[in-house]
Amino acid sequence: MAGRPSIVAHRGASADAPENTRAAFLLAMEQGADGVELDVHLTADGRLCVIHDHVLDRTTTGTGLVGSKTMAELAGLSAGAWFSSRHAGETVPELADVLPLFPAGAVVNVEIKNGPVWYDGIGSAVAERLSPWKHKLSLIVSSFDHKVLEEVHRREPDLCLGLLYEAVLYDPVGYLRRLPYPVGSLHVWHHLVTSELVHAAHAAGVKVLAYTADREEDVRRLVACGADGIITNAPGAVVRLLRAEV
Repeated sequence: MAGRPSIVAHRGASADAPENTRAAFLLAMEQGADGVELDVHLTADGRLCVIHDHVLDRTTTGTGLVGSKTMAELAGLSAGAWFSSRHAGETVPELADVLPLFPAGAVVNVEIKNGPVWYDGIGSAVAERLSPWKHKLSLIVSSFDHKVLEEVHRREPDLCLGLLYEAVLYDPVGYLRRLPYPVGSLHVWHHLVTSELVHAAHAAGVKVLAYTADREEDVRRLVACGADGIITNAPGAVVRLLRAEV
């Protein structure tokens, strides 16, 4: 298939392994994904941990705010027992320990979680952590907090920034042109992706990544629209579908 979109595993291969764990990231690469999307928060001792929610209760054996715990405390929790007993040994990883898991050139989309709990300095912390990896991995830093992306850009101008949104923006490309930093990609709820949006983004030199698409009909529509990337919980299934289309 000409122009096959990149397949980015949402929180790793989260349909088949506990999200945002080493197991999910490694499985995503085994399943043929081009890379992963992961989420980061700032711990009480200023470390970047990989977890989606701002509270621990849903995906770990802990409770309370992620940001109230040190990295050592988080490492003592199971981040996989909720998914299956087989994954009970999975812990909340630190971003520094996750980056070496990926092969050269892999897409690693780091989403900064900033809100409803706000982390002072998280943008600078992410930029500093990713800087040594910018020539080894295909890095994207994304966030629904568009202000924190400016902080990332000030600290590390070479990092690609992804603008996350799920509302129906009147003029997405016009909006990104007004921002005080360059945007490399729009990260759009897959229902809002159209060929017109993709064309306008491409004309502005910006890619379109669609999240989070698992159903075959949604994947086919995104391919037809010309999306540059598909963020999915089921990378193995999407890879098989696209290979069958070749």
